[in-house]
Amino acid sequence: MTFLISALILFQAGVRNDLIELRSYLGSNYPRLIQCLSSKNQILLHNTETLAPAQAAEMRARMRAPDRLPADRPIVMAKIDNVGQGLASFLFEDDFITEQVNFAFCPPQPATPSQPALPERVMTIQVLLDDSRALGPAVTLLQSAYQLPPPLPPGSNYQPVLNYPIRPALPLTIWNFGNIEAIYQAIPGQPLITGQLWITDKTVRSTCTQIPTLTAP
Repeated sequence: MTFLISALILFQAGVRNDLIELRSYLGSNYPRLIQCLSSKNQILLHNTETLAPAQAAEMRARMRAPDRLPADRPIVMAKIDNVGQGLASFLFEDDFITEQVNFAFCPPQPATPSQPALPERVMTIQVLLDDSRALGPAVTLLQSAYQLPPPLPPGSNYQPVLNYPIRPALPLTIWNFGNIEAIYQAIPGQPLITGQLWITDKTVRSTCTQIPTLTAP
């Protein structure tokens, strides 16, 4: 039955590349991430400024990002009312409502005898979403439409590479493939955020000595 449901969802939804795009942000330094977010914003601005130039000017002002990543909190919170407007508008738009995307960086690493100095790099991405209008269960869609592999079986003796702010009483779905770790947890009882998805670059994590504090939704 689960296979039939997955096949039906895949037939209706098709295959989407949103997670592939998100994974491409992993390992990016701050300027590259802002450049990627700005390219999404340009699509919205192009569609707006011809018909509503005043509105486009207001959008452009909201979309400005700081020149540097804050040293005390190396996290970019991309939302509909800041530099993340384009990404939040388009990400998972066919199935979920993306409320916020948080990019947590490993801060710059000084040189050591075993490795050269490293710039700041996106280590993990948290997507806060609303799946209330989805065609099927979020986990099923993430696998069938968004091309995640089968998750680890429940009860697997697997230790995540980060201390994610998950809710201990609620189940987790964990994927571990290549240098990527992904975790999904449904969050019932909230009006706008029904789930959180984490995607982590395990290679960046393995070379990071200063892990930023990850926040719960």
